[in-house]
Amino acid sequence: MTSETVNFYNTTAKEYVADKETPNPRLPAFLERCKAKGRILELGTGGGVDAEAILKSGFVLDATDGSSELAAIAAQRLGQPVRTMLFNELDAVELYDGVYACAALTHAPRGDLGDVVERIHRSLHDNGVVWASFKVGTNEGADAFGRYYNLLPQDELTAIWRAAATWRILETETWLGSGYDRKPTQWAAITAIK
Repeated sequence: MTSETVNFYNTTAKEYVADKETPNPRLPAFLERCKAKGRILELGTGGGVDAEAILKSGFVLDATDGSSELAAIAAQRLGQPVRTMLFNELDAVELYDGVYACAALTHAPRGDLGDVVERIHRSLHDNGVVWASFKVGTNEGADAFGRYYNLLPQDELTAIWRAAATWRILETETWLGSGYDRKPTQWAAITAIK
């Protein structure tokens, strides 16, 4: 994640968190595929809304965020530590039953995404599941708030995931939604099983 993106989230953390109070409707389908009561890593926890739902579903959770301000807010909400960590700092080996990254890896620079996917793969137990959502597009760059997005076409996104690691199953889904900017946005999610 670029320093400008981290800076945006650090300086607007309270406003950003106030914008979201409902868990991702795609979260339950991810949790159903994970080992019951297993250990999940969340990359980009934001204000901790999805993290709270993961914990309430009986999972052990390691929540992380690249923004120290968002991590502090999420830790308060969850009543447990939230690690400030950038994607390229993930160094776990076969520790997790699931990795969840809602609208987080879309901030990873294109040139770093393959390495991040490889790190995620390494962090998973056999049969571990990852779910990651991305804004879809063709030209990487910053939005009106200065946040970097890799904005990959769906086929290129899938190709990066296939090239970075060996997955038993790799699926994609797409939908039209929006984000913090309220603009119509094409989204794609990867679900992959090690």
